[in-house]
Amino acid sequence: MIGDIAGIGPVKDALTTTNGLLEKVLGELCRTNDAQLDAVVTELRAVRASVDRLVAAQETATTG
Repeated sequence: MIGDIAGIGPVKDALTTTNGLLEKVLGELCRTNDAQLDAVVTELRAVRASVDRLVAAQETATTG
């Protein structure tokens, strides 16, 4: 069908190339996103640990 239309070959080739490039970009975005999410999780855990220490110190100061 579409292959029968004159001149469609270059368009199909361009679309194939574009799709391949988009797959690569999506893969890189996924890797970058995963890395950034891991960094955020690490920071949030550090903040949580710091808050827990401050709460424990406050409780000790109040009851001690």
